[in-house]
This record gives sequence, structure tokens and C-alpha cells, in this order.
Amino acid sequence: MTEGRPSRSPWIDQLRTDLQPQPLDCDITTDVAVVGAGIAGLATAFFLLRETDKRVLLIERDQAGHGATGHNAGQLTTYFERPLFDLVQTYGFDEVIAAQSGIDNAWDLLDIMVAESDARVRIDRFTGYLGMFTLNHLLVHLRDGSLRERGGLRVGRCVVSKTADFVDEIPSEYAHLYSLVPPEEVRELLDTSDDRYCAVLSTRTGAINGALLIEQVLAYLQERFGDRFRFADHTAVRHIDLHETHATVDTGDHRVTAGRVVMCTNGFVDHVVDNLVGSAIPTHMQHRISGRVGYMAGFFEPTERTPTTMSYIRNAVIGESTPYVYVTRRPYDQPEGPVTLTCIGGPEVALGDRATYVADSEFPGTVMDEIDNDILPIVDATRARGSDYDYAWHGLMAYTESMVRLIGDEPRNPVLMYNLGCNGVGFLPSVYGGHRIARLVAGDDLEPSIFDPA
Repeated sequence: MTEGRPSRSPWIDQLRTDLQPQPLDCDITTDVAVVGAGIAGLATAFFLLRETDKRVLLIERDQAGHGATGHNAGQLTTYFERPLFDLVQTYGFDEVIAAQSGIDNAWDLLDIMVAESDARVRIDRFTGYLGMFTLNHLLVHLRDGSLRERGGLRVGRCVVSKTADFVDEIPSEYAHLYSLVPPEEVRELLDTSDDRYCAVLSTRTGAINGALLIEQVLAYLQERFGDRFRFADHTAVRHIDLHETHATVDTGDHRVTAGRVVMCTNGFVDHVVDNLVGSAIPTHMQHRISGRVGYMAGFFEPTERTPTTMSYIRNAVIGESTPYVYVTRRPYDQPEGPVTLTCIGGPEVALGDRATYVADSEFPGTVMDEIDNDILPIVDATRARGSDYDYAWHGLMAYTESMVRLIGDEPRNPVLMYNLGCNGVGFLPSVYGGHRIARLVAGDDLEPSIFDPA
């Protein structure tokens, strides 16, 4: 299977096709301009409107929810892309626990968005499982569990096969954080026949079509806050001038004057930012964010199965270059009724700093071969190699150098703000970021955070 195929996302397939473009058609003055209508921008606009009296303009260069939010794995998770103990060494225990607690509480913020907008999007909540096969894997997660326990946070259940060859090497201080079980239980939890995996971490996880949530919440904001909210799609931001008390945003045909500008763009945009009252800000956010393209494929099963997600580490040591594998199984609504959609992901390709990512570009046949030959045997050994997939798509994952999301004021000029980065697991952190931005704009005196731009 070496030929390419069109990229087709199951989440965008569920969106309405009758919505008309709403480009910006005049110059406008607003209190806050939010750039980017993915989940980060939508959550930022939602909480700004809910918790302040500010006028808000949400600007999207394409269509709402059609960027990273419409081309991801659809998982809801709250972990960082760096181990907690590593973050603690960099930022300190109290600051990291506060940050983790904030992201954990994003489940509640998501519930607020859904309840108040009366969104009818399906949200599945379930237990997810992470497969491990070395002592290094286990110790990383036991150390993190110990930190979570010390900080009063939820600790995931961990089990280790009685036959694992490193059982006698596990430090006694972690004995209360794991249980020894028969190897059959490990294979059952991970739904795999791969005998390498001998330990499992269970965590709170979920699944959602984030693009569909955006579509429904956006309609609510337009109706509920029509006197101070405006949405403009198919409107590309070309240039931003930062003044002392406001910003001017050039969209080519029109000009936006805003008291604050919040970038929720994943970093891969063509705009130029000029700071007219201080030191220069990197011309492109790409200078702060690097990116990878993650590839996914999905197939339907005719009956409804229990929703879950499994991830499988492939590096011998956490932090090495081979990406982990994941599979998510969840109900998927079709006109004739719900079926089960199983999604498989793992292959990644790094982008250069100034690369242009095109969401609808071809899905490479070589990547499909990798899914079939290297990944499928781990996640579903019963599925025949070369079987057709109902969906094959890819999405942009944008990372800061620190692997920690940027949420807050640009230090060179606080007229500019950010809610972006680290979007490999970015859905719930994006929601949390939107709420934190709203609190900052409202003037709340927040403690310094590991998310603060530096």
C-alpha cells in the first residue's frame, strides 16, 4: 500500500455542510480579538464572554474547528508531555502541582461549556490504559504517582505482571502504588497479544468530537452574546501592530482595533507581529513552537463496543525518539445509528520551524504501511494487514521548547496574549487556558504559573 490517499477526518465529517462563510466585512473596534477558532480560541472566547463584560471578536482564517481540533485523535487527557518529576526539577513542586490541578479541573470547565451552550455532542468518559515493558517506564510513572499523591491529586491505578523480569528491582517506597497481577490481566487490560507489555497504568480518559463541540458552542455564543460577540471566518490575520494600550490587526481588506489580542493559533501562521513600544517579538510564532504531523487511521465495527483507549510505549527509555502508539475505541453516530469507530495513531513526521502544514494534503501510502506493519500487530493482531480504513487523516501537533503550554501575557508587551502550544494532548489544556486568559483579562490577581510566557 504505497500510494497516497485523500486525508479525511471523521470529526469534520460530522459537521454541518450548509453553514455560510462569515468573513470580516468592515473595520471593527473590540476589547479582545481572539485569533484562531479551534478549541483554544473557542474556549477563550467562551470564558471571556461568560466572565467579563468585554466585547470579543473571534477570527479564523479558514473554518471553525477545521484545524488541529478537527484533525486530532479526539482524546481527552490531562497529562503533560514531560514527566511530573522532570517538571518539578525545573519549576518546583508547588507550581507544578498547581498546574496539574488546573488542567485536571478542565473536565469541569468542559462540562460548563457543554451545559450552558446546551451542546448535543457526545462525550465519552472511561478508563484509559498505558502499556509499559521496562523498569524505566514503570519508575517514571510511579515517581509521578508519588508526586500526585503528595500533592493531593488523583493517582492512577498501576498493575505489574508477576512474571515481569524487573519485579524485584522496584523500590519498596513505591509498593503501595502498584499491584502484582497475573500476566493475563495485563494483556486483557491492554487488549494486546504482544508479550512485551508487562505493566499497565490506568487513568481517567475520554473522547469527544471537538470540532462538533466548537460548531455548537459557537452558535450559542452568537445567539447569547450577539451584542458583544462577533465571529469572522475566512479572514486571515496578516499583520499585528502592538501599541502601549491596544493593538491594530490587519486582515488585508479590513482593520481591527483591539485592547488585547490573544493568539490561539498553534503557532503555524503567516502573520507578522511588530511591537511598537518595546523590544522585538519573534516575527513568526514558529520561532517559539516546533511542530510534528501525527497520522491516524480509523475503521468502523458494526456493533457498539465499550469505549476505551490504550497507549503503548515503544521506546526502551521514556524520552527517546520513537512515538508511542495509541488506539481509541468509541461510539460514532451515523444516520442509521451508532457504530464503533476504532482509531489508530502513532506515526509522526517533524516539521521545520517555518514549514507550512496543509490539513487536507495527501495521506502518504508509506505511513499506511507503517500502521499496518508496525502498529497494527500491537493494537489488533486479529485485523488482516492491508484491510481498508474508513478514515485516514493527519493533524498538526505544536510544541513549545519546554513542552509546557503558553498561557498568558507576552512579557515584551501584555497587549499580546497566548493560549497555545503542546497540542499533542491539548484539548483539555486548551480549555483550561481559555479560562485562565479570561481571569487575567478580568484583572484577577493570579499566582505565577509554569504556563506564563517567558
